[in-house]
Amino acid sequence: MKEAEEVLARGMVATITGTRPSVSPADVEATLHAMFDLQPGDFTVHKHAPEDFLIIFSSRLIMDRMAGDHLINAAHFTLLLRPWCKLAHATAGSFAYSVQLELRGIPTQAWHLAMAEHILGTGCWVERLHPETRSRADLATFRLTGRVRDLASIRRDAILEIVEHVPGIRPDLPPTVRTLEYPISIRLVRSAALPMAVDDAANGD
Repeated sequence: MKEAEEVLARGMVATITGTRPSVSPADVEATLHAMFDLQPGDFTVHKHAPEDFLIIFSSRLIMDRMAGDHLINAAHFTLLLRPWCKLAHATAGSFAYSVQLELRGIPTQAWHLAMAEHILGTGCWVERLHPETRSRADLATFRLTGRVRDLASIRRDAILEIVEHVPGIRPDLPPTVRTLEYPISIRLVRSAALPMAVDDAANGD
């Protein structure tokens, strides 16, 4: 995500205003070339939501030539341009608890952070892995420290389903797809309220 944000720091979003006629990325590209003396390769235009377009410039220097917001009146449409911002359309939140979890049943071939994140779901942010989990010294218990908003949201068990392709039984037959299912148990070892959550509770927020 950090790499994506570094690229998006060279980006602007564009919204069609007024009667919102049909506008293509090529229309936006031609307009920027004509009005800002930009050259092919200086930027790319992508369909986007909730704004209509995302414009990525090839360098910050080129983007700085368009610093700030712009209202562009083209032949048959009007565009409002502004710098991309990750805070747009987002609301701020926080985690209430730090937790230590132990997951049992993860197969060795799936022993990595992404699989634990998949099992726990979006309600738990994995902060760090236990050293013996990270080094694979202990492949029996996947131990980690994470953060959650609600202790009750932590699953106590799950089914890990791994999809795999199986070659055809004969060369002239296509491969088949099957799933391997592994039961996973999840144990909450320790939890602690985070200071921010304590302060919010004291303030009645």
